[in-house]
Amino acid sequence: MLLFVEERIALTIERCSGIVSVNDFLYSPDKVDIFDATCMRLQTIGEAVKNIDNLTHHDLLAGYSDVPWKSIIGLRNIISHEYLSIDPAEIFRIVKIHLPQLHSVILKIKDDVDAGSVQDLL
Repeated sequence: MLLFVEERIALTIERCSGIVSVNDFLYSPDKVDIFDATCMRLQTIGEAVKNIDNLTHHDLLAGYSDVPWKSIIGLRNIISHEYLSIDPAEIFRIVKIHLPQLHSVILKIKDDVDAGSVQDLL
């Protein structure tokens, strides 16, 4: 699941590399497709994070408390159940600011798992 999250984050960052303002998401039908796909990937990231948290009995992610895990899961819920209230400016900010930071943390968690330093939590 960590690999899935890592891949979804990297793909989202890559696919949004040409998006330089929130208006770019809404500029054309092709850009709206990028926005919709971005929301779907953010939704799946939130679902995977929720599953990781549940499978590790809330212990693994708690060790990386600088990440707002509940907000990531909450965004998944908003995208899933309140799609009409999604704010494109917030999605833009998440993609450009928060996803690169999350990517670094996910890589750190993967390294810690590979090194066995979190084995007791798995």
